[in-house]
Amino acid sequence: MSELQSNRAGAQPSGLVEVDSVAALQELVRSSDSIVVVGNRSKPALSAAAESTQRVTTRSLTGIIEYEPSEFTFTALAGTTLREINATLAEKDQYLPFDPMLVESDATIAGTLAAGLSGPGRHRYGGIRDFVLGAQFIAGDGNLIHSGGKVVKNAAGFDIPKLLVGSCGRLGAITALTFKVFPRPSDFHSYQLQCDDHQDAATAIGDAARGRWELDAIDYHCQSRSIWVRMGGPKTVCDAIIADMARSIGNRDLIPMSGEQSAQAWAPLMNLRFGGPDRPAIVKVPMDLQQMQRLATWCDERRDRVCLHTSVAGSIGWLAAAGGMLDDVDAFLAESSLTGLVIRDDQGPLGRWTIGAKRAAAIDGRIKHAMDPPGRFPGLEG
Repeated sequence: MSELQSNRAGAQPSGLVEVDSVAALQELVRSSDSIVVVGNRSKPALSAAAESTQRVTTRSLTGIIEYEPSEFTFTALAGTTLREINATLAEKDQYLPFDPMLVESDATIAGTLAAGLSGPGRHRYGGIRDFVLGAQFIAGDGNLIHSGGKVVKNAAGFDIPKLLVGSCGRLGAITALTFKVFPRPSDFHSYQLQCDDHQDAATAIGDAARGRWELDAIDYHCQSRSIWVRMGGPKTVCDAIIADMARSIGNRDLIPMSGEQSAQAWAPLMNLRFGGPDRPAIVKVPMDLQQMQRLATWCDERRDRVCLHTSVAGSIGWLAAAGGMLDDVDAFLAESSLTGLVIRDDQGPLGRWTIGAKRAAAIDGRIKHAMDPPGRFPGLEG
């Protein structure tokens, strides 16, 4: 396999160049006026850029290059898929507790970090930014930067790896990442609470989140008015904790899900396909419980074209929308002072990747200039 595949560095910008070495990627960064790096394109809206921008994929820059189960850390090249990482960790009964998403779409570890995507497990354990320890990336001037460490207790230096979380490839081209991992529970158990309306759901979510029960996940399927909670551990222990929780939040009925029911509930969310084929566009919306109620009500009035699922006790909304609905979503989010990150849309690589209220700070520009002095990567504005 050659270092530059599909097209050479001098090819037309519209082509997708594939690299399988760090040196080849450095060459491309130095020789390009404008460049954006992608993985397996499982989140195509996030690579939105001008048509003249050179697109490069690191999907062949792959492999776990270091794994220390006794230290609970691993290092993987940028194009390594979450599927491969999960399988390797599972052999040692370890896992990434923040629930990496889009595993079935062959999402890569660098793409997941650049998108800042964390699943339902973020509620208890924190998001991807809380698990990344170190990063190797190429800055805009083509230099290879090593930042962070490879052990959990290394806290030396400025924590640049966390700057790359959610940067969508705008600050540098990630080549390798180091993460900490956790022991995997023996089993996971899910429970369902039916609510009367969105206000009732918000009250129950708040009670559950403030409680003493250390739930792995608290999610809300807005169309069905159903709260899902998940715990890891022996079933008898989880059942006892859930029974105590039910008594403490108003004697509500928390119904255990079977293994099949649990898989059918969580899998569409983890693959961001919960909207079905008629609502393929996906927008991530940070929010609070009051904003959740308003957005859920707005979706109810357009339920054939848009639906909402919330994670992390109502603080993260996943909006699934039909084709052509993003303008309406954009307008509503802007009116509600909410900002959306477009994960997938129907506009291709030239579309938008942020919608709703515009949020920018002067420090954003200074960070961008420090990490990409020539301005080779696309701007932070959506």
